[in-house]
Amino acid sequence: MKVLTMVMFVMVYGLVITRFSEGQMPTSCDEYNPLFSPCVPYLVNPDFGIPSPRCCAGAAQVFGKANNPAAIQKLCTCLVATMPNLSFKPEKLTQLPAACKIKLSLPIDKCIKA
Repeated sequence: MKVLTMVMFVMVYGLVITRFSEGQMPTSCDEYNPLFSPCVPYLVNPDFGIPSPRCCAGAAQVFGKANNPAAIQKLCTCLVATMPNLSFKPEKLTQLPAACKIKLSLPIDKCIKA
């Protein structure tokens, strides 16, 4: 019974965080929703070990679009604008590409600290 209760709590928490996150993103960043929504649990919780497969798939999709200077700038702008609203941990964001085995065309740490 305790396990079922915990599973239900995690599911409800994830749903609430996902719905909350969608309202906290600038509308110009909607195309990055595949990264933000499924990765919220990983990005806000320092104790969350590894990102989910859905998070990694979304991250690969989003980071794959950042393949020219204008797209990289837009991604960086959205990351910087969204991080404080969603309480993303910068260190978790910088760890995400390696955790998902994604090769980036930009150094993410320079992007969010710029």
